Amino acid sequence: MSLAERWFVEAERRASSAIAPLLHRRHRRTLARGAVDEASVRRARDSWWRDALRWYPGGTPPRAHNRVTPLIDGDAFFGALHAALLEARSYVFITGWCLTPYVPLCRSEPEDLVRTRLLDVLTDAAQRLPARVLLWGGAPVLIHPTTRTMRGVAAVMNGRTGDLICRLDKTATRTHCHHQKSIVIDGQRAFVGGMDLTTFAGDRWDSNEHILRAGVNWHDVACSLEGEAVADVEHNFRQRWEAVTGDHGLPSNEPTVEPSWQTAVQVVRTIPRDRYDSQPDGEFGIHHSYLEAIRSARTFIYVETQYLWSPEIMDALSTVITTRDPASFRVVIVLPARATSGKWDNDQHIQRLRKVDAGRGIFEAYAPYASGPTTGESAFRYRPIYVHAKAAIIDDEWVTVGSANLNNRGMVTDSELNLVVRDATVARALRISLWSEHLGMAREEVERTSPVALIDSVWKARARANRRVSGEGVMPLESSVHRYEVGLRPGEFILDELETATFEH
Repeated sequence: MSLAERWFVEAERRASSAIAPLLHRRHRRTLARGAVDEASVRRARDSWWRDALRWYPGGTPPRAHNRVTPLIDGDAFFGALHAALLEARSYVFITGWCLTPYVPLCRSEPEDLVRTRLLDVLTDAAQRLPARVLLWGGAPVLIHPTTRTMRGVAAVMNGRTGDLICRLDKTATRTHCHHQKSIVIDGQRAFVGGMDLTTFAGDRWDSNEHILRAGVNWHDVACSLEGEAVADVEHNFRQRWEAVTGDHGLPSNEPTVEPSWQTAVQVVRTIPRDRYDSQPDGEFGIHHSYLEAIRSARTFIYVETQYLWSPEIMDALSTVITTRDPASFRVVIVLPARATSGKWDNDQHIQRLRKVDAGRGIFEAYAPYASGPTTGESAFRYRPIYVHAKAAIIDDEWVTVGSANLNNRGMVTDSELNLVVRDATVARALRISLWSEHLGMAREEVERTSPVALIDSVWKARARANRRVSGEGVMPLESSVHRYEVGLRPGEFILDELETATFEH
């Protein structure tokens, strides 16, 4: 590194040291102002879930009777959504960050690219039922999607026949956004997760195989939800819709609950303060849920996230890494190798956790890659799969899936929506599916090996093998797992911190 580069890196380090505490103090005041009141805590103590600290005592309470189906990657998510929209009979409510009207929901046959376009499917549904879409209003300048872009999306959708109405939520501050992603159909089924109904910044449709393609490969996680908690996802839409439009006449159905549905689910949110009259101090259930789950972890923590730099989350992870037994406890975090508007910050925090681990073997971070034939001197090319998932699994019994990244925007300043699930069957099944995909292993192999043993043997071994393969350039990868590599470049801090303070998503 040249003298000029060393000077630049040192200047960035000093700037980060000065800026971070100021942002931390500001957000700490916001979280304190939006803390759960004592009346809510007392109600929680009298409830059926009073002994479980991992539930959030504010917002909507946990619901005991639900069925949750994880949907990994776009093929599974969009296919399930398409089928559900075709079966809709009463209403469809959608909340989103960004939406591409003509995104195809299915890709099995060439005609699917036209036959299953989102706007056409919604238009057909709107001939028999009300369809309501609530999107973020967009950024005023510089960052996409802009306000102009989102107005164009709304105009296209509102120009269709039938009872289809799209409105833009402009209540976010100029430097933040509405980031929730949910669909409610007939009051009976909801979809919640990280998946945007868009091709903006990357086509969200991808398969579990992540075959190398012209655009970026995309990894994401969502859930299909049935049962009591669907009403809480709908309540979130209804609150925001009424605040933005003044329309209090939306239809509503009580969810049908089957006796066999015994999965406990809580809908938790990040609602920034001073955005809605109904929550003037904000609501920070996602923040609470993550912290309690991390602090209570006994055997392992597994996280997939686009961004990792919430100060409180980092402190909680650092504490468990330094206090748990290295013989029996592990923390694994999966990130994109090059997060948009955030690699510098991700690098800093991965370095911090590796330093905290101090070679004890508790913590490691990974980034998935796709591979395929290429031209030139090498036979194969290797390119990062973009991790857009916002999911965590702890001890094979606690799960969260939603829209919130582990940064201040996800925890404090943008609107977000997550499901928290307490069910060992759901948790273990999701982990097995995710690890089978990343490790290139049969589900049965993942299922019969303990999580800690897999982390110590297969995760590390396959990351080493992939490093060797990608260095040689003559073979495809047998799995997607690579060790997350930090790569500081002079000047990245300035751009990342600017966007983190403004429009990072």
